[in-house]
Amino acid sequence: MRIIECRQQTEEWESLRNRPTCSEFFRFCSPVEGKYAAGSTKYAAKIVAKRLGVYTEPPPSWDMDWGIEHEPNARHWYSNTFGPVRQAGFVLPDDTDTFGGSPDGLVGDSGIIEIKCPRSDILIMYHAEGVVPACYRPQIQGLLLVTGREWCDFVAWHPELTPFVFRVAADPGYQAKILDCLSKLLKEIEHIESLVRKERHKLISVGTSKSEVRFTDE
Repeated sequence: MRIIECRQQTEEWESLRNRPTCSEFFRFCSPVEGKYAAGSTKYAAKIVAKRLGVYTEPPPSWDMDWGIEHEPNARHWYSNTFGPVRQAGFVLPDDTDTFGGSPDGLVGDSGIIEIKCPRSDILIMYHAEGVVPACYRPQIQGLLLVTGREWCDFVAWHPELTPFVFRVAADPGYQAKILDCLSKLLKEIEHIESLVRKERHKLISVGTSKSEVRFTDE
């Protein structure tokens, strides 16, 4: 893996996210079967908008603000309990720049952590079910794929409850499905971007043409 040192949630970090990122792998790779998801075109269009510099990120939700606020506390608790965590801004695979991710921390030489700071009722549900929710499978396996690490500790933390920690091993079979879905998504992104750039060129050509229609008060 290749680590780009930057602080998450900054402009520099956002500029690196004009490619498929692990936190959004669920948008094109189904969590259970690893099939190309129906909503992939919408996500591909979002990536194209970012590449063209015309995408506006919607305001964060309460849940997102809560998570960003408490993530450092969760990381500190994990470090004190299990050992040191190295932060990483943005990570790319060794052999491509076409996708990447932002692990919440690197642990030793073989692990990573993925931190969630859910509402109290959601964390209680995690404890009751005793497993990592399936919706996070594309993200976790994607991060393990990008980093080349062997395991990920899923950490769900709330300041008033016992944290939930569950270790997830790398799944080469599912990672192969992610790569297959990524191949399809990247082709779709390329196709959409080509169409949009052609249409923009047409609009520019029409706008600067000598035959442009002009309206006057005459």
